[in-house]
Amino acid sequence: MHFHGYFWRGSDRERSRKARDAHIDGPLFAAADVPPVKTCWWLRKPAARVRGTWDDAESAATWMVACYEGVRAEIDDAAAFWAPTGDRCAAALRDIADGRDITWQYRIGGDERAFVSVVACTPNAWDREAPCPLEEERGG
Repeated sequence: MHFHGYFWRGSDRERSRKARDAHIDGPLFAAADVPPVKTCWWLRKPAARVRGTWDDAESAATWMVACYEGVRAEIDDAAAFWAPTGDRCAAALRDIADGRDITWQYRIGGDERAFVSVVACTPNAWDREAPCPLEEERGG
């Protein structure tokens, strides 16, 4: 098993406009840059959407925290529960290590949001038929 990281930042208005394509049955699902309805469906998107790949859970969790740090100053309530510290970070690390997909979502000033996701790959517990988006690059 390995893990892929995904990051999306955009407006709620844009996300709403492309909501139909956030579903795997949407006509433009693969091309749509908005986060999918189910986190595991990131694996069904083109490889260009992958922001990082790791063989260990700790590296994936560290990347999630780094993404959070990159937007922290812009978060409407940076002291909110969603800050990845202490127990929250430990829980994320445990979930990733157990092969669970995880997404952190933050409201960034007004109409914007940021989504940070780590998805287990090969296999994914929620979408066992999903191919690795980097299959060719990984020698598959």
